[in-house]
Amino acid sequence: MAEPASDLFGIWRTLMQQWETQANAALTGLTGKEEFSREMNRSMAVTLRMQAAFNEAVDKALTTFNLPSKDDLARVSDRIGVIEMKLDALLAAAAAPPRAGGEPADGPPPRVRRTRRPPGKAPAE
Repeated sequence: MAEPASDLFGIWRTLMQQWETQANAALTGLTGKEEFSREMNRSMAVTLRMQAAFNEAVDKALTTFNLPSKDDLARVSDRIGVIEMKLDALLAAAAAPPRAGGEPADGPPPRVRRTRRPPGKAPAE
């Protein structure tokens, strides 16, 4: 086993544990106070107001330059997705063989019922 004086890793680990314990105690004492909670709420409110003002300014700038916003592009993208699905359905319906009634098939054609029996066989009922 290494000597305590030459165990630098052990010394470093002990110092880090002490620092962590002291920092944890100090921050727990700070965050547990009512004033800290009040100030954090105020800072979050200010941040949210600034973000809303920035978003409004960007929206006005995009409108001024006649450019689409992120929401506009998202709506267009969703609409294009719906149109592509409808187009795929129409192409699949057009490629399907027509049924007897003239409409395209939605699946495999219906099975033909056998009504004729071989000679000498009675129908099973």
